Amino acid sequence: MPTYTWDVQLPGEDIPRRVTTEYLVSVGEELNVEGLPWVVESVEVEEEGDGLTGLLLVARPHEPY
Repeated sequence: MPTYTWDVQLPGEDIPRRVTTEYLVSVGEELNVEGLPWVVESVEVEEEGDGLTGLLLVARPHEPY
């Protein structure tokens, strides 16, 4: 099964967090990073060696009122 390695850029942080998934992440999807939910706003995919890597830009999900 292929794995994907993502650098997740959290708002307000300088250094991205590394996350690995078994699927290709898409815009609008919710992703948990260290136990907190984030919504993917942008996906940049790159081929690296035998797999795919990429950068994800995320935002906090909108909470219902």
